[in-house]
Amino acid sequence: MVAVTSYSEDGTSRSTSTISLQVIHAELLEPHRSYEYCTPISRNIFRGDDDDMMPFIPYADDPTFDHVDHTLCYGSFAWQDDYDPDLEVISLETAYRLHTVHSLLYEDIDSTGVLPFKLFSTPGKTGLFTLSRRRDLLEWNGTAIPCSYSFPSSSLSRSILQHRLERTHALFCPNLNCIEPLCPVHELLKRVEYPCEAGCFLQSRTVEVLPCWNEDDINSFKSILDIESDMIPCDHAELCFKPCHEVRQHENDESFLWNEPCHHSGPCDGSSNCPCFMNKVHCQRNCRCPAKCARRWKGCRCAKARDGMSCVKAKRCSCVEARRECDPELCAKCGCRSTCGNSQIQQGHFKKLEVKESRWGVGVFLLEPVQQGEMIVEYVGELIYEMTFDSRGEVADHLGRSYVFGLNKTLSLDSSRAGNASRFINHSGASDTSSETQCNCRAFARLVNGEHRIGIFAIVNIDSGTEILIDYGPAFFTEQKNAEAT
Repeated sequence: MVAVTSYSEDGTSRSTSTISLQVIHAELLEPHRSYEYCTPISRNIFRGDDDDMMPFIPYADDPTFDHVDHTLCYGSFAWQDDYDPDLEVISLETAYRLHTVHSLLYEDIDSTGVLPFKLFSTPGKTGLFTLSRRRDLLEWNGTAIPCSYSFPSSSLSRSILQHRLERTHALFCPNLNCIEPLCPVHELLKRVEYPCEAGCFLQSRTVEVLPCWNEDDINSFKSILDIESDMIPCDHAELCFKPCHEVRQHENDESFLWNEPCHHSGPCDGSSNCPCFMNKVHCQRNCRCPAKCARRWKGCRCAKARDGMSCVKAKRCSCVEARRECDPELCAKCGCRSTCGNSQIQQGHFKKLEVKESRWGVGVFLLEPVQQGEMIVEYVGELIYEMTFDSRGEVADHLGRSYVFGLNKTLSLDSSRAGNASRFINHSGASDTSSETQCNCRAFARLVNGEHRIGIFAIVNIDSGTEILIDYGPAFFTEQKNAEAT
């Protein structure tokens, strides 16, 4: 029995009654197993470096994690900066009254810098008008902004046509080696026809001695070249905070070995200082040499197979030997757009998977059979630099789980924060009784339309319902042991 008392508005008791309750004795419920969040994505995302401001201290209450040492990876704490969300509302109110009461244009208000925020968005910086659409504005009696009022979405373009073209062009990746719309990896290529500043490489004379840069500057520049090799020196200079002519001199340094799209007179050889020739690489689609250039990648000449595995079963496919997927414009005979087995990543030929509990926690299981050589899934994540890899590695070592694949000396692919089902694929190496590994698939890095991507391929025939297993390799466990020893 339970007594229930009702009260009046002034708080005095009015009446008391009793009700009977049926008590049900339930079994003890087990708590849910711990899990980690992961943003689902279907394509690699270029992250570069994490923000220098630490948003929070991970595992601050865990005595086994050295959070003090981990904070040294960051420059400051995000909460050290004074931020008042009401200041955005006040700034919007001020801009609105200056515009409606005093007839000032929003562009003129923005140019004065009288407000603590920029009203219109600029490259790399979101404006206050855009931010106001991403939050709920406070309702207060002193506001003069009508509920139906809408602030301008962006600064006015020089022409409506130009504005439309710029917005449309942003939907497509301008990298000629990339064929995907809304590409999250490559950024917009910029081209200028006039000198960017006094001392631009267009105006400077060639100097044989390289400018003196420290090691950090050189490493940062190499990282930028790996991502945006097609940019002109003027744009590279803005990213590096270096003079344009110095950037151009370092671009011509042979030690960088990056594939700048060649643009010169004469054949692609040493006589014309062709960058592709100097770097010992093939000319690509975005090179401006003739289509009949001897250095251009010719693609393969494999015949189309009926079983949909062209090139994979071929004895000497030039694309497979070069660890690159077939090019749909060059490899015409193998059926690159349909039946080629060496273009599965770009075609998105992925299998149906299910993530559920396995012998080793959570694992990935097939919902359909797979034949040997077929692709199961692409391993996707964030493309990060070495500095971010080191800072995230401390947390990964503490958890005892790492989701990083190394692509090259500069970039790694990390799916700890964003990824797909492939991040849950478990390891299966050599057993205690046999030196043979028990894995049924393998990860391969392939050059796909100018970009390195990782695919998980079956190395044997696999039935539906089978768990996918790969061999992480000895280096993975060596790093784990070193982390535990320290």
